[in-house]
Amino acid sequence: MLRFEVSVEDLLRSRFALSPALDLCLLLRSLAGQGRPLPRAWAARLMPAFERLRRETELDAVLALQAPQGGPNFVAPPPRGLNQTWADDLAMIRATPLEAARHEFATTATGPSAREPRVRAVLDSTDAVPRIAEAMDQAWHELLGTDWPQLRAICERDVVHRVGVIAPGSTPEGHSKRHP
Repeated sequence: MLRFEVSVEDLLRSRFALSPALDLCLLLRSLAGQGRPLPRAWAARLMPAFERLRRETELDAVLALQAPQGGPNFVAPPPRGLNQTWADDLAMIRATPLEAARHEFATTATGPSAREPRVRAVLDSTDAVPRIAEAMDQAWHELLGTDWPQLRAICERDVVHRVGVIAPGSTPEGHSKRHP
């Protein structure tokens, strides 16, 4: 049996904490048919805006970075705590040095969509990071931002439940063990 010991700091920096940027990336993958399907009504509501954003912004470059098992860390930075906001995530994305982003492009932008001229023009540009950040910001505001308060509340309850389950001295049901 393996046993892992983690601190509160480890948990806060893990994906147990909320990450608006990660949730946006997961939503974008789902809308592009690369992730778990969304509930039909939600997908139908978002799809027109998603398709328009793909035409009018650099969103296809963001999508080209998404692989089936993940994407670059700079577009979904690990959260620093439970109160992470979109503004926090966006600031971290925008602060990514170009060379660090390019290193991630090389390892994640490997599919056919990454070779499309419009996508390559973004990824090869000297302003790739701000262009990607701007596309993500527009996608946030048009696709996820309105629903975020409700989704965040659901996610927060889930985090609290999961931390209770793995907390020292708790049972899988999240109840404390009583020691004689």
